[in-house]
Amino acid sequence: MIRLLLGLLIAGNVVLLLWIQYGDSRGNDSQQLTRKPDFGDIRLLREVSAPELPMPEQLAPPDPEGEVVVPAPQQVLSEPKTEPEPAIVYCGELGPVRSRNMAEGYRRVLSQSEAAALQVEVRTGQETTGYWAMIPAQPDVASAEAMLKRLQAAGLEDLWLIRKGELENAISLGLYTEERYARRHADKVRKLGFEPTIVPKKKKARVYWVVFSGVAEIVLAEFDAKKLPANTVLHKKVCKQTLTGN
Repeated sequence: MIRLLLGLLIAGNVVLLLWIQYGDSRGNDSQQLTRKPDFGDIRLLREVSAPELPMPEQLAPPDPEGEVVVPAPQQVLSEPKTEPEPAIVYCGELGPVRSRNMAEGYRRVLSQSEAAALQVEVRTGQETTGYWAMIPAQPDVASAEAMLKRLQAAGLEDLWLIRKGELENAISLGLYTEERYARRHADKVRKLGFEPTIVPKKKKARVYWVVFSGVAEIVLAEFDAKKLPANTVLHKKVCKQTLTGN
């Protein structure tokens, strides 16, 4: 009986020892297998704000002594303002011309300038009616008559000794309607050894002048390219300067 109880007690101790050793370890293993791993505080990638990076122009090469050099801000230079150049305008007159229609035509050309003021004036003047080829006035009547004989001896005809007036003692070689014809004949007489000249023949007449002011230089340039009638001239002078633009 005692042996039986002793054997049961030993067997129970063995079973208890085995249970404590293996049964508890299996329980710990099962708890470790079923426990969720601890990964800490998990955050989504979109929830993480990216660090602020410096802009390229903010970066600067390191200083040789180890200090970071911050570049100075660049200054934007504005273009200098240019003042408008002054426009030159002219005052003056154009004439004389023989007819009002011709004067009105010149007035219309000059009126191309916006600020121009123009008017056609009638004046008493002299009108060229022809051109003389002549030997200039001689010192006295005797000298003039001697020159006339020399010209006749050279074979020249249509000679006329002027005995009074502004051309007294001059000798006309011919009167021509156009200056070019008078010069052509004077060249022939010059080849014969004489010294003729060209003298316009004038008479009193009513003539027309275009008086203007405020005319731009570019408008007056058109008259430089045109051939004006004989004895018609353009007188001009700078009367003021105005600024162009606004």
